[in-house]
Amino acid sequence: MPKPYSDDLRERVIEAVVAGASRREAAESFSLSASSAVRWLQRWRDTGSARAKLSGGSTSPLEEHVEWLLALVAEQPDLTLDEIVAAMRKQRIPGSRTAVWRFFERHNVTVKKSLRATEQERADVARARRRWIRKQGLLDPARLVFIDETATSTSLVRLRGRCPRGERLVGSVPHGHWKTITLVVGLRHDRPAHCPINHEGCDHPVPYEPEGCP
Repeated sequence: MPKPYSDDLRERVIEAVVAGASRREAAESFSLSASSAVRWLQRWRDTGSARAKLSGGSTSPLEEHVEWLLALVAEQPDLTLDEIVAAMRKQRIPGSRTAVWRFFERHNVTVKKSLRATEQERADVARARRRWIRKQGLLDPARLVFIDETATSTSLVRLRGRCPRGERLVGSVPHGHWKTITLVVGLRHDRPAHCPINHEGCDHPVPYEPEGCP
């Protein structure tokens, strides 16, 4: 579909006709067809605007139920697409999973969820959390050491690659004897990696007791 003429060009053609030029003269001045100038001037007289009409696409039938759909996910935010479609059918609202996905995308409703412990809603836990937050202000950052653990494995290889169509791409990995190396370090405000230790494997806890570290 060709791109519509700009609104600025349409306004200049209309201004030329209002100034006294004929539709054909105005069209020739801007290298346009006379029919375009006629249509723009007629729309401007009928509606007060000659802006280009929206082209392409269509309005989803779900837009007629926008309030109901948004209220549904506000009440039950973790519904799956299948569950939403099932709820729509009970209300005799036609639609598919794809239509529902696009509807929420248009209305900036994204898929996200952060979990927290249900116990945080208990009154005693809430009081304990508030006390802990107040006590954090009394801590000396220079005396804090945070224990961090990370690991890497020799099985971490890229699963896919590129090669000419019709040819097989073969890679190699150590089969049956992969190794995992775990690194444990202390993090302080003035030392990014304090007293690191490493060991093979990650299936059993290792006490962080580095020798010779203050």
